[in-house]
Amino acid sequence: MEHRYFPRRIENFNVILKRKTGETIDTRVLDVSREGLRVSVNSPSICPGVIVDVIMPRDRQSLFGSRYLRAFVAHAEPGALGLWLIDEAKKFDRAAAGN
Repeated sequence: MEHRYFPRRIENFNVILKRKTGETIDTRVLDVSREGLRVSVNSPSICPGVIVDVIMPRDRQSLFGSRYLRAFVAHAEPGALGLWLIDEAKKFDRAAAGN
């Protein structure tokens, strides 16, 4: 079941996911929404529920106003991960609350 509040936009660029352990995983962005990313992975070695750092390429940092983002792995499927951008969701919640 789809839970996104914002439309997806197809994209195609590389990002690096960094686990708490320091391990990095090269991925490719498949689509972007206001609060998340769907990325392709060769092997889904990250399970849902894990928090990762997302390192954006310099030429794409304007998408979210930062090169470094924190994300919650919302779902994993063969070849792809769904990432919920924690800081972007907080910004949206504060704006919706009028703060």
